[in-house]
Amino acid sequence: MDKYPYRQDKEEMKELLRNFENLKNGRSHSFIEEDGFERIVDYFDEKEQYAQALEAAEMAVEQFSFSSQLLLKKAAILLTLRRYEDALIVLDKSNVLDASDINLYILQTDAYLALDMQQKAASLLEEAIHKFEGEERIELLFELADVYDDYEDFEKVFDCLKIILGQDPVNEEALYKICFWTDFTGRNEEGIQIHKEILEEYPYNELAWFNLGAAYQGLKLYEKAIDAYLYAVAINEKFDYAYRNMGDAYIRLRNYKDAIDVLEKVLELTRPEAVIYEAIGHCYDKQQNFAQARFNYKKASHLSPEEGSLHFKIASTYMNEG
Repeated sequence: MDKYPYRQDKEEMKELLRNFENLKNGRSHSFIEEDGFERIVDYFDEKEQYAQALEAAEMAVEQFSFSSQLLLKKAAILLTLRRYEDALIVLDKSNVLDASDINLYILQTDAYLALDMQQKAASLLEEAIHKFEGEERIELLFELADVYDDYEDFEKVFDCLKIILGQDPVNEEALYKICFWTDFTGRNEEGIQIHKEILEEYPYNELAWFNLGAAYQGLKLYEKAIDAYLYAVAINEKFDYAYRNMGDAYIRLRNYKDAIDVLEKVLELTRPEAVIYEAIGHCYDKQQNFAQARFNYKKASHLSPEEGSLHFKIASTYMNEG
């Protein structure tokens, strides 16, 4: 076994590049295998020497005309060079040879989006997701969600994320994203149902509890939201966003004491933010503890000196003290 695999790889790469130069210069005695050409293209791509990468890809495709992988590499370089129509022509050839490679559809999608053909990209992916299973299908669904986002079909973004969670209920990326899109589309009732079903199977998933709380909060069901956030922080006591949202829910319920407690927890867990100090100041203001309100408003003002309303709130605490 070689003690220095990196050195061996480096020497192999040097040899491949020498053979590549020989082929370019018409020295026909040199020969490069298919995987060797792939490494050469990747080498130039990583070095951002795209003209060289394209030249290598073209030579490779000429020598191995039935290699779908080399065609995909050539198409990827063409996309980098913004030759989108040329890339699509190459991808059509690759599709004839092998329509089962997920990268084919991702590269086609990139080309269509670059050409401002979002509907074409969406149609391609809508058809492609039925050809794949497991992680590959999920990857294409994320791609499709991004396409829908690109041309502002936001309801379908939510639908894609819902399908992903139906297949992989604890997919972190989908859980993070669906929280935003549940609020953005107002599909809170649906969000509640999705996350209740997830929690039946995965009761210790803090993201699902957080999302459930956020959906309840979107419907102004603040007590239920707080209950869900409490489960989230019981599972992960450093879940600062759960404390933050809980603080807002307590304020809505005019439970200022508990709001202060959880907002101070946010300050323990994260960098100081003006908005948190201002919220704590607001809670003390409502409790008529004007000295503490002023103290927190000043903290907020120090972090956000351009916010004029904070100066007014500070002044108000003096006036309210009489």
